[in-house]
Amino acid sequence: MRFAVYLSVCLCSFRFGMAEPQALGPEVGDFIQRYCLDCHNDDKEKGDRSFESLLNHLTNPEESYVLEEIVDLLNLGDMPPDEEDVLQPSSAERSEIIDTITAYLLALEESRSPAETILRRLTRYEYNNTMRDLLGVVPEVMDATKQFPADQETHGFTNVGAGQALSQHQLSLYLRAARTYLDSALVFGEEEPQTRSWRFGPEDFTKDTRGNATIKYRVLDETGKFFDIGHGEPADRRPNAPLNFANEGVPASGYYKISIVAEAVGRHNPYDPEVLELDLTSPLKLGVWHVPEKRFLQKSSTEGRHLVEVFDLLDNEPSTFETTTWMPEGSIPFINYINGPGAAKGILNRVIKAYHPYAKIPGNADIDRMKEQGIPLPEKQINPETRVYISQFYVGPRVRVYEVKLEGPFFEKWPPAGHRSIFGDITDARKVDIPAALTGFASKAFRRPTPRTEMEHHISYVQDRIEAGTSHEEAIKAGMAAILVSPRFLFLDEGDLESNPKLDGFELATRLSYALWASMPDDELFDLAASGQLLNQKTLLAQVERLLNDPRASEFSRRFPEAWLRLDKIGTMPPSGSQYPSYYADRLEPAMKKETSLLFSYILDNNLPVTEFIDGSSTFVNDALAQHYGLEGEFGERFQRVEMPKSKRRSGLLGHASVLTATANGVETSPVVRGVWILENILGTPPSPPPPDVPPIEPDTRGATTIREQLAKHREIETCADCHSKIDPWGFGLEHYDPVGGFRDRYTVFYGEGRISKQKPGRIVDGSAKLPSGHLLEDERDLKQALVERKDLFARNLVSKLLMYSTGRELTFRDRIEVDEIVERVKENGYGFRDLLSEVFASSIFQSR
Repeated sequence: MRFAVYLSVCLCSFRFGMAEPQALGPEVGDFIQRYCLDCHNDDKEKGDRSFESLLNHLTNPEESYVLEEIVDLLNLGDMPPDEEDVLQPSSAERSEIIDTITAYLLALEESRSPAETILRRLTRYEYNNTMRDLLGVVPEVMDATKQFPADQETHGFTNVGAGQALSQHQLSLYLRAARTYLDSALVFGEEEPQTRSWRFGPEDFTKDTRGNATIKYRVLDETGKFFDIGHGEPADRRPNAPLNFANEGVPASGYYKISIVAEAVGRHNPYDPEVLELDLTSPLKLGVWHVPEKRFLQKSSTEGRHLVEVFDLLDNEPSTFETTTWMPEGSIPFINYINGPGAAKGILNRVIKAYHPYAKIPGNADIDRMKEQGIPLPEKQINPETRVYISQFYVGPRVRVYEVKLEGPFFEKWPPAGHRSIFGDITDARKVDIPAALTGFASKAFRRPTPRTEMEHHISYVQDRIEAGTSHEEAIKAGMAAILVSPRFLFLDEGDLESNPKLDGFELATRLSYALWASMPDDELFDLAASGQLLNQKTLLAQVERLLNDPRASEFSRRFPEAWLRLDKIGTMPPSGSQYPSYYADRLEPAMKKETSLLFSYILDNNLPVTEFIDGSSTFVNDALAQHYGLEGEFGERFQRVEMPKSKRRSGLLGHASVLTATANGVETSPVVRGVWILENILGTPPSPPPPDVPPIEPDTRGATTIREQLAKHREIETCADCHSKIDPWGFGLEHYDPVGGFRDRYTVFYGEGRISKQKPGRIVDGSAKLPSGHLLEDERDLKQALVERKDLFARNLVSKLLMYSTGRELTFRDRIEVDEIVERVKENGYGFRDLLSEVFASSIFQSR
């Protein structure tokens, strides 16, 4: 109840008085009458829009959204359409009417009561990052938020307060997560665990042989020096863990070093690729994982597995590979051949049939048939003592492992950093100064100094529990958990707009750190906030540079593009594994996202023009993406920057498989979806939603008709034609890319059943289009040029998205004037992206409540 009351106080509206806007002059009505009404009248209503009633109610605030649409379309150059019989305004007329309507809309916005200031709750990833920095836990390994409901998004952003909610059930989940992280971080009554070493040889991982009734293979070398992974078991699902060690796992939580001696064998072999059905152009890869307990080692289980690192193995050259990871108590490390055959037994059967038929053991049905037909039985293969093993002849790809070593746990200092930051060296809970500890912890958790007088309730709560017989450790943890479910922790409290429209130092420090690190401010930001220096513009921008140069800024390069470009949609409609097997076998989904994040960081770090996002030639690929893009050269697991050849037509974000997959549905592509995506996320001019009675476009899975033909038929519906003329041309430019971002000149027709679908070329892809402005596009190269010519719109949209992400609120029309000022300033300096970001953080919008 008290929690609900607190929220009702915090989630309040703020109002201030503004003058009434002046009425629009007759020139606006004259413009609409002259250039718009022929198409948008009560009889035609192109695009489901009639402006006849608007002419009679130009100053009606309820009609302002129509005026906003008119401004957007005029800025875009899409209206009036470039057609022979359509009268066009001059450039001067267009600019003048845009300025007039914009001024009116700004004045109208100022006259309205400001929107509610909505408290912004920590998103799931912000919560985990904050717990990492506050308690020293490792959420990427032990994520206590897995049961949290998905964060709701607003225009792709999950950190917008207006789109968030907090239920009683969610609050109970927050309490459970807090207790999990506190139990992991605090070491009351514990001594520093001793560092131990383990060596696991081949015999610790496997039995001598594997297989079934008709195929047997020796996994373990007869000399005991090594064992092979890839002799037929589905290696990507069967963990190779030390068998006896798996019964107990690591004895204590901490950091462990894992060392493996291994090599690749058989990558170059005589088998026909059609028989082997395995791409061997990339190195064989060794994956290192761990699971929290033994039950997750089942071959069909995917739950609980944490991928630590993937190594490229050298061919026929045993080498040592090392990695360090944090593992909870009881965890079990395992290894596997991560790019091995997913259905290896079927592959092995085909290899035996084609190359080694003598290695197959007759089954009971085969023996009965031989007896009936009087065929001599192959005694050598029937007799277990003399039978031939396929491993004696098989020369296909295997990962050969010689030994695995495990060492740990390691700690920089004891107690661990999370415990030490709150309680110092004290590990006896009875010796803790409870008032001082809770007050200090609350100041960090609440992201501003918290006086003791505000903590009396929490202090009394802990002390009362101790007096009631609860142990000091449990009582302290309960008090800390209460702090971690307080609204002052879960929400980013940014004060009272009526008392001061500007953020104070602590609020500004919090807003900046969550924008760039998705986590709480560090000590330096706290100190600058406390001294008031952070409110100095020069100091603030110096901190922007410091935060960007910190490794934690990788969260910004990951989270912002994911929201801005709607990459969160990747994986929601995954492609068929039979039609696009490499999507899964090569782990393309995470690679796609990483490429985009790395390019974002590269453009930011080097202050490149924002147009590099559209037509820049650089990108980042690993071997899987390089192969997906058809690039030649030597690539491995690690990403490297490449200059994309012009022949590959992959420049900028529009060539990224992440964007192309996010704008498809896993089965087919749609110029409508991709066109809307460009208008919304690149140009910032989203189209109107379709009328509710419009029938959907039925897909043609047989490939008899192209999407262009389907859309042409759809546009025969009068209410659809106008909108599609504005949307579809932008999307057709990307039609040369399939549902997972692969390039195509023809559509692919899939057919047949089985693990891998058969395919044949279908109809020719036509990526040409005519934009509403009259601009002709041949393919995506012309599309990118058209977007570069609209770089002001792109820059304005990018500024708006950055402000929405960093403030946690939707922008209003009144924010446009400052957004346009930012764009004009960065335009003078060549649109440098780092310059643009600095301008965003220096803006009044960012620094205001």
